[in-house]
Amino acid sequence: MAITKVLLTGASGYIGGAVLAQILKSNHDDVRISALVRSSEHADIIRNLGVESILFKGLDQLDLIKASASEHDLVISCASAMDLPSCLALVEGLAQRRASTGTDVHYIHTSGTLNFGDHPITGKSFLGIRTDKDDIFSWEKETQDDWLLRKVDIGITEAGLRFGVKTYIVNPPIIYGIGNGPIHKQSLQIPALINLSLGFKQAVVLGDGHGIWTIIHISDAARLYDVILQKFLQKQPIDSGRKGYYFVEAGETTWKIISQAIARAGHSQGLFASAELKQLSPETFVESLGIPFLNAGMVEVIWGSNSRIKGIKSRELGWRPEVPIGIFADSIVEDFNIISQNVSA
Repeated sequence: MAITKVLLTGASGYIGGAVLAQILKSNHDDVRISALVRSSEHADIIRNLGVESILFKGLDQLDLIKASASEHDLVISCASAMDLPSCLALVEGLAQRRASTGTDVHYIHTSGTLNFGDHPITGKSFLGIRTDKDDIFSWEKETQDDWLLRKVDIGITEAGLRFGVKTYIVNPPIIYGIGNGPIHKQSLQIPALINLSLGFKQAVVLGDGHGIWTIIHISDAARLYDVILQKFLQKQPIDSGRKGYYFVEAGETTWKIISQAIARAGHSQGLFASAELKQLSPETFVESLGIPFLNAGMVEVIWGSNSRIKGIKSRELGWRPEVPIGIFADSIVEDFNIISQNVSA
């Protein structure tokens, strides 16, 4: 039986860890997984799961990243959505693998629906729904701005076409729920909003909070990667390259609804004086976050925009969301409890 060698980046993270757990759960006898990790502590944790760990210092070690990819048939990237050089190194390494073996190689990249976020506070709103059957590549190519995630998507896709590497872009929306990966188990967008609210001792919302976002549970998001992997193992061709965009979604919410859930959790525990929301401008929001690379325009997209999608092609592959959407509000409370306990510890 031929062994398929899979390289995973971001295995210690929220999405990558959940993807790793899902693939291990599927128990593919013909798959051998390796993971690029940045610390010896994380490497030991990953090895205990039966996964080979490749220790590296960071995404600027392009030669090591390229060489690692060249020894694998498929790369699942969950660590570098905004770092084009490391992504290109992975694609180039796969191209070397293809040249040496004469077999198809594949690259699954984690992007996001931040790419589709609008500017309802400072610019124009877009309430339409994009699907993974739309020509997303052309739209990204024609959208002339400095949004880095789109540039990475385009760069990966064009490099894959140039080198003969089949590329797939997975675009998750807001991901919620506690992950089952080995290390980091919480997402970014909602926990960051919780942390900010705890700092103000009142639940905050960017603008009026009317922005609508699609949502997906972490376990449902992780299963799409395994579905694509299974198609590869079964030698069933699926859309790649310019048509290789895949969406995961299970429902919608608004930023106001999320902030209201945070407000209720904080007020019920006596951490907030009331369950009222505090509206912040993009400038105050970014200043309060204190994250150096973010600016007001970026936080408006990340925590205040509209971003609505439909995963039609993903469902055609056999993927379906399985987690009941009704647990979304409870998951926010769970995130809140974990974060508030860590802050008070």
